[in-house]
Amino acid sequence: MMKKLILVSTMLTLSGCGLVAEQYDLSFDKLTNWRSDAAAPVEQVSASSLKDWWQKFEDPALNELVTQAMSSSPDRLIAEARIAEARGLRRSARGSLLPQISASGSGGREDTGLYDNLYPDNFYDAGFDASFELDVFGKNRNNFSASDNQLRAAEEQYRDVTLSLIAEISRNYIEYRAAQHQLRIAQKNLATQEKTLTLIEDMFRLGAAPKLDVERANNLVNTTRASLPEFERQADNARLALTVLVGALPQDLEPVLAEAAEIPATNIAPVLIAPAEVLSRRPDVQAASYLLAANTDLTQAAAADIFPSFTLRGFYGVADNALASAINPWNIALGAAVSLLDFGRIEGRVDAAKAREKQSFEQYRKTVLSAVSEVETALTDYIHINGQHQSLEQAYDSASKAFDLSQNLYKEGEIAFLDVLDSQRTVNNAESAMITAKASEAVALTRLYKALGVY
Repeated sequence: MMKKLILVSTMLTLSGCGLVAEQYDLSFDKLTNWRSDAAAPVEQVSASSLKDWWQKFEDPALNELVTQAMSSSPDRLIAEARIAEARGLRRSARGSLLPQISASGSGGREDTGLYDNLYPDNFYDAGFDASFELDVFGKNRNNFSASDNQLRAAEEQYRDVTLSLIAEISRNYIEYRAAQHQLRIAQKNLATQEKTLTLIEDMFRLGAAPKLDVERANNLVNTTRASLPEFERQADNARLALTVLVGALPQDLEPVLAEAAEIPATNIAPVLIAPAEVLSRRPDVQAASYLLAANTDLTQAAAADIFPSFTLRGFYGVADNALASAINPWNIALGAAVSLLDFGRIEGRVDAAKAREKQSFEQYRKTVLSAVSEVETALTDYIHINGQHQSLEQAYDSASKAFDLSQNLYKEGEIAFLDVLDSQRTVNNAESAMITAKASEAVALTRLYKALGVY
């Protein structure tokens, strides 16, 4: 009767805990194309054609920074150490699937009380103990499978760190070159404006120009001069950010960044990879799927505690003492243990494990949705910024022509000096906006490549 009661109780407990693995739908069959691609068709290529995508910018300094980061970046080295940690935990979990063997031994002299203590006896014993848990209900196998999936997740997280690192280095390098370019333009404009101010001051002393023109020219000079510290600040901030990403001191990067260079070329056509291939390659998506699998395994391992555990134990040894000479004791036994009344401890652990599993699924789903959003956003940004860049190039070209024309008209006395200053201010602003758009276009391209999940 007691055996039947225990069996019924166990069956009810298993039913309550839901030992059967939860089934999750990880497919995204509806995602067959990119919405952004419908408005502005973009060539779709294989992932292999995007390998080393940052080298398409043909910038030696950028290539050198990425190369250095691959060996010295703290973020990458931390992720690498996490792989080693996960590998160690996997090896430890694998040990639970194998027999545990230990050895013991002792020896000495003793007085047994025989022969009036005239002949103390030597004694020794040595032996091997072995135990093996029969993993009937899969607890150890599921724990090992979980550690294996956690190792795979750590490897994918390492790839994700590497991809993010390359994208961040590219972005900060582009911003560094953009700030340098803006600084050079501002310095050039300042030199031109100072010459104009000197000329107007000379004309004022000769009575050929009003004091108002001098003040207006002086205002433009000081406005341009005030912009120089901001561009210097932007360049310094981007350069210092690069040192952290690469894992180097500021002086270590001076040889790489000292030589002036243009903003990395953006005459690279954007490309796409099929949605299914992106999701199968993006390391953050793969890491999330492995973590979900690991938590599913851990749920099964927790539920296995409801069942009895069986352990096979054995001993073999040798012994020699006063009472028995050179004997070989041994034994073998099968043990079983089961929790009959734990006041909900096991059920609580199972419920907690199932909750973590659910969290992992939702995190996986969120990661996939974020991946899709990042690709769509990056492509849309690039298309719009590219159009803006082209328009600003035309605006700068028109502003330059208008400035040249205003100078000639002023010399002929047909317009006031204020019109010249307005034209000069317009061309300066147009050039600055064009440079900003060029840098933004390059950054948008790096975001697109990162979103595609390849490097």
